[in-house]
Formats: sequence, structure tokens, C-alpha cells
Amino acid sequence: MDVASLVIGIISAIVGFIPCVNVLVFLPALAGLILGIIAYRKNRAADLPSGVALTGIILNLLPLVVMLAFVIFAAVTGDANSVSEMTIQ
Repeated sequence: MDVASLVIGIISAIVGFIPCVNVLVFLPALAGLILGIIAYRKNRAADLPSGVALTGIILNLLPLVVMLAFVIFAAVTGDANSVSEMTIQ
């Protein structure tokens, strides 16, 4: 599970920073995050190395944080598509 979380995290981190495509990353990043947390807990309980699972958790959190920042930015600015209506005063 830790390798699956890492692979999903790498793909999510790369695709998550592409502006129009980052919305598609939410579900895979969430699934990778859950897999990483489960693998991290299992590895810690069995006294196995848990670095791969921890890296998967971090790489899956990055695009989720970026998407959250985009949502907050869109909510604060009102309408993210109103760039053409802006005027310089």
C-alpha cells in the first residue's frame, strides 16, 4: 500500500499544479492519502520502515492543499472568471 500511495502521490503532485486539470486530482489524491495513512500505521505497528508511506502522504497532501487554496481564493474574490471585467483606476 505504501508504494501505491507513493505512485499516486507523484502523479497527483505533478498533475495537481496544472491549472485547469488540477480538479481531476481530488479523488486520486484523497485515495492515495488514505492508502498512505493506512500503510504508515501498519508499518509503525510492525516496526518496519515507514518512509515511503510518509512520502506518499506528503505528496498526496500537496495537491489537496493547492486545491483548497484555489477554492479559498475563488471564494474571497467572488468570481474567479471576472478578470475581463476588471478595470485599472
